[in-house]
Amino acid sequence: MGTLNRFADAWRLRDGGVAVIRPATPADAQAIQALVRSLTPASRYSRFFSGVQELSPEWLERFSRAQPRQDVSLLATVLREGREVLVGMAQYAADPYPERCDFAVLVADEWQGHGIGRRLLHNLECLARAAGIERIEGEVLTHNSSMLGLAHAMGYEARRHPESALFLHVARSLAEPARGCSPLAKFAKGELADAAAATA
Repeated sequence: MGTLNRFADAWRLRDGGVAVIRPATPADAQAIQALVRSLTPASRYSRFFSGVQELSPEWLERFSRAQPRQDVSLLATVLREGREVLVGMAQYAADPYPERCDFAVLVADEWQGHGIGRRLLHNLECLARAAGIERIEGEVLTHNSSMLGLAHAMGYEARRHPESALFLHVARSLAEPARGCSPLAKFAKGELADAAAATA
């Protein structure tokens, strides 16, 4: 898998190992597909709201890039026997930019409960805020107590979904100043600066 060490959030897990969150690259496509295939049916349904067993080529391409004003995918990895192993990922899609973005978080079954989901979502918020996005939103299954608990703990407002009783709509404003953001936030600023220079 590829690495972008300049834009990464690294921390030590309770077991002494080191986890890293970084932007996805096209070189990560195979690992992303393997992660999705490894999930239990319940975890895949919680993330994709269907019985999908693997990502389509179109979705895989989308999940393998990080463009702060469009689609962003962040990957959480750990080192195991000297090898980078993908254990979680989070995405947002700006629609429309800059008013809002939709987010989703996924953590491998055996790595749930280690704080990886919370760290992914926090970095996603920081990146979206740095990219100028005003609000972050998502849809969560009503029985997904783990994700609903995380959203509540991180200040999201939950409301009934207007079209289905199976979901709750969670959202929070990104207007407040950023706190505790990792170098990943600079990735958005760097991408925006590069885009401005290209159009100058």
